[in-house]
Parts: sequence; structure tokens; C-alpha cells
Amino acid sequence: MRPRNRAFESFSKTVEASELRRPNTMNQLTTFAVCLFVTLSGWVQVGTSRASEKPNIVVFLTDDQGYGDLGCYGSDSLETPNIDRLCKQGMKFTDFYVHQRCSPTRMALMTGSHAHRVGCTKVIYNKDRIGIHANEVTMPELLKTAGYTTGIVGKWHLGEWDAFNPTRHGFDFFYGFMIDLDQGTGIYQNMKRVESIRRKTDGKHSPKLLDAAIGFIKENKERPFFLYYASPLPHTPWIPNERFKGTSRRGTYGDVIREIDWQVGELMTVLDEQGVAENTLFIFASDNGPVLGMNGGDAGPFRDGKWTDFEGGIRVPCIMRWPGMIEPDSTTSQITGIVDLLPTFCSIAGVDSPGDRVIDGRNILPYMKGEKVTKPIHETFIVPGSVIRHGRWKLLVRDLKPGGKSGREGKRPAASAGSLFNLQIDPGETRDVSADYPDVVLDLRHRMDAAVRELKANSRPIGRLPDVPAPAKKNNADSLPQTRLK
Repeated sequence: MRPRNRAFESFSKTVEASELRRPNTMNQLTTFAVCLFVTLSGWVQVGTSRASEKPNIVVFLTDDQGYGDLGCYGSDSLETPNIDRLCKQGMKFTDFYVHQRCSPTRMALMTGSHAHRVGCTKVIYNKDRIGIHANEVTMPELLKTAGYTTGIVGKWHLGEWDAFNPTRHGFDFFYGFMIDLDQGTGIYQNMKRVESIRRKTDGKHSPKLLDAAIGFIKENKERPFFLYYASPLPHTPWIPNERFKGTSRRGTYGDVIREIDWQVGELMTVLDEQGVAENTLFIFASDNGPVLGMNGGDAGPFRDGKWTDFEGGIRVPCIMRWPGMIEPDSTTSQITGIVDLLPTFCSIAGVDSPGDRVIDGRNILPYMKGEKVTKPIHETFIVPGSVIRHGRWKLLVRDLKPGGKSGREGKRPAASAGSLFNLQIDPGETRDVSADYPDVVLDLRHRMDAAVRELKANSRPIGRLPDVPAPAKKNNADSLPQTRLK
């Protein structure tokens, strides 16, 4: 039985009724007690209530979960039956890229642009007085123009001040964590602080987040909704909910992974119970690779983890389920990334991506639908000034050091600038073959130079509070490297 609390009871009272009230058009046609099989613009819905041509969208994003931290991605020591079931019912992405740490990945998700392009080159802390810029056109803002109700539950991390609150950037509803400079960490409902807490990663908060998400789904099941469930787990410190302590074979970290799997399973259940699962795109992914050196996460076959541009830091699990559109138990090994979700959602919702700025993401709906493409949607993956992947080849443009401390993995070596790896046969980046392929090295260097020049010419600023001056400009390649797809 699901642990519950009453954190969500005041949801309908505190959120303006006009934001989330179900429409009553023709009483939703509920007087017709028949099953309708309706096809609208290519989308199929089966049910007894009105059919929508626009699917609901749920994005479940974990925090610091490694590529090898799921059963469906090869773990033989972590039990994730619900996520494995999601994978069996949908598509597994093997080459899905993010940034190497938290805030940049979330910025890329919201804007469809690589974080380096929009000035987010580090983790955003309260003391920085910065966050997502007011001029950015965000994913929820675009979906709202298509009639979606938008909600976020959990970790925002794109600015801790009121000016950067999610409800000011396209979300109708927010229940999650913010950090006040004076009061410390708290749980907020929209703009209001409702509880002061010590640790956002404490498992005792998981039922509260889950209640908020379930309530949002129930309130909006009669019209298209977008739910961004941004779990704070399995970020350190690991404090599993009492229900899951001591239940795994991988210690405290494994207990937290089981807690994540439980939350995914509960969301899948409520989608089924509310009759909307068949018309919901459900996406599961992680924001970056695992923290190593702490007997915790596992990057699977890849090298290193969080804080690095080795594959283990920027290549993460991603699963998408969409009944009737995505083939069950399917896999794609095409290069894709977190930046692709915004333009893909725009295509699904029938709205245009912003045309007045560079959007790095691409519509990957053809991959999701299993369509044959004559040319890869992304041919090249670039972390400006750091690494570039083109097809099977990956070149390091600067020295890379291991991320975090050494632990059970042993001492992890650095890699020198100019190292070339063949990811097709060496996904662990263990053998430098640059001496054997000098032409490939030269070609990738030229591609990197062109990408950095383009990014510098088309970058946008991060948001700042009025009293925070912008820093002096510097070469993008000298800043924290961020994922770049081209």
C-alpha cells in the first residue's frame, strides 16, 4: 500500500480554480455510455470520455542516476521492476545525452538549447542570484499555447528566487523544493512556502511529491496535461524512506533506487486507473551520470561519471512509452539528447518551436515511431572545447580528469587531449587510437572549431537579479564544457 500524507489535500483550494478546473463542455459527452474509437490527426484514443488528439506528457527525471542503475540497462544487483516494465512497454534509448551536472541539464530540457548557449555553465545556487532568463521560451509555455495544463513536482534548480519560480516560466502548478537565503530549504506550493525541511533527498518527502503528482493527474485527466516529475533522488545524501530501508542488495543506494522505482510504478498505476495511460507519453531519464567513489551509482559499460565528459558522465538511460505510437520492447541507438524533448513535444502538440533563436534540439518523433530515416537527425554530438562525437568516433579536445573521488572503482585515470576512441567497439573509452586515424582527428577538430564559433555568435544570457552584474565575456571553450548536438 502506498505511504500517504495529506500534503496534497489543499491543492485544489490553493491553486486558482481557473487554472486547473476541468472543462464542462457538453458535460464532456459523458452522457454517451459507449466506447469511442476516434482517430484525430493520427493520434488514437480509446475510452468512454472525450478523446483528445493531443497526448498527455509525463517526464520523470532522476538526479545522478547512472546508465547501469536499472535492470533493463543491465544491472544484476538493482531491482527496478516498474521501470523495467515501462521499458518493456516502450523504447530504450542507448545513446541519450545530457549535461554532466544538474542545472545545465534542466536548463536544456526547459529551453531546447544546450545550457552553454543560454549561459548556464554551472550548478545554480541561491547565493548566485541567477536563474533562467525571463526571455527564454520554455517547454511549458509552448505547451500551454496548445491547450495543455502544466505542472512540476520536485526539484527545479533553475533559480532559487521568486523571479525564477517555475510558475513564472510556464508552469500552472508547482509543488517542490526551493532554497531561501534566510530560511533555508523548503517545500513550496506555487509561490508559497508551505514547509521548512532539512534535506530534499530525505525519503520522507517522497509520498508528498507523489501525492501532488497524483492529484495533478486526477484534476486534469479530462484535458491534455504536461507533468514534469523532477525527483531529487538518488542525489546524495541517501536517506531512503523507512519503507525501503534495507530492502535492496546494494545497500542504502539500492534502497533509494527501489524508492524511485516505486514512485514510477505508482504514477503508472494512477494513469491506468484514471483511464489516460493509453494517451500518455511517459518518459524516464536521468539528469547526468552517477557520483562515483561512494559505493553508489554505476555507469554501466561507460567510463567515469558525474562531473566529467566521459560517456559515464553525459550518457544516461532514457525510456519512452507511448501506447499505439511507440513499438513495445524496442530500442534505438541513434544519437539523441535532452535538448530534443522540447521540439519533439512541440511537434506532438502541433505548435512551432521558437523561430527567433537557435534551438539545438531536433524533433526525434521519427525515431520514436520507428520510421526509417535516410540521414541521422543528429550526426554530431559536441561538448564545446572538450569532446566531440561524430558517428562512432569520439575525440577529446582537452585533458579530461575523473569526476569525484576514488572508491570501489579504484583509481580512475585521466585522459589526454587528442585521444580518439571508437565508441562502436570501445564504449568504455579505454584505447586511444588517434595515431591510427590522424585524418579523423583533424576532421573532428575542424568540426569542433566550427561549432564553438557558431555557439559564440548565437548565445543568450542567463537571468540575473537586478543587482547582479553580468561577468566579463570569455571564450565559451574555456567555460565549463556543456553538451552540444549538431
